[in-house]
Amino acid sequence: MKFARWLTPLGSFALFASAIFHVSGYSRLVHRIDAGAMLAPPLDGIVKVCWLLFSVELFFLAVISFLARNMEHGARIVLLCGACTGVSALLMLRFLGAFAGVYLLAAATLLLVLGGTLQTKNTA
Repeated sequence: MKFARWLTPLGSFALFASAIFHVSGYSRLVHRIDAGAMLAPPLDGIVKVCWLLFSVELFFLAVISFLARNMEHGARIVLLCGACTGVSALLMLRFLGAFAGVYLLAAATLLLVLGGTLQTKNTA
């Protein structure tokens, strides 16, 4: 039980780190768009909003999974957070290729899924 409860906070920390890394790249994205990245309005705004929304999503998934680890049926919530990050990692891998963000999300996914699975087995 204790091991499972350590995996989930580690996964939450990895998600939080991903959110920080992602939001730190926003200024570079804005500079590229403003420098003439061939994005006409409203596509430039859509790209900016999607960038920030993904950072917010990662932050809230980190908070939700961290808080759910101590709930009675929190393992299911942790598993859902892990599934969400897994889908994001797979989509990023497919469309953007392999890079540090994909690996960090994959690690967070693995930690959350293992933590949620072990927590489910320990409560049964």
